[in-house]
Amino acid sequence: MMVKNIQRVALRFKSKSATINPSTQKVLNQLSAISANRKQPKVLNLCAEDLAKHRTIQSAFKLYTQKKEKKQSEQLRKQYQSIVNAMEDLKTTSPKLFALANTPQTKKRWPLEMRVPTDFPANKPWVYEYAPFKKQ
Repeated sequence: MMVKNIQRVALRFKSKSATINPSTQKVLNQLSAISANRKQPKVLNLCAEDLAKHRTIQSAFKLYTQKKEKKQSEQLRKQYQSIVNAMEDLKTTSPKLFALANTPQTKKRWPLEMRVPTDFPANKPWVYEYAPFKKQ
């Protein structure tokens, strides 16, 4: 048992003196891919009181996320209905403007200055060669 642990420690950490040949490393990689059950999270061994607390917290969080998603979907539904109503009003008020609003715009680019805000920064933060689209 002690010898296996020492070998495991020797294989786990890089050492300057001991190196593993590529075939051994390949076998180790294959075995680690096969033994995926070690990578799974361990089952919580909780007493009855802690398990009840854990389930209560989980169900409360589930209810919270359900309410949040329901509120968001309701808001999106209202926004969509508002857009539909506005388009119907435009159709009845001015059919010419309605037709212009619904024509597909080809060769029109989204201006770079009006970049959509995101949660994460861009991979390429600044485009140095950018020149605005010139109308002809």
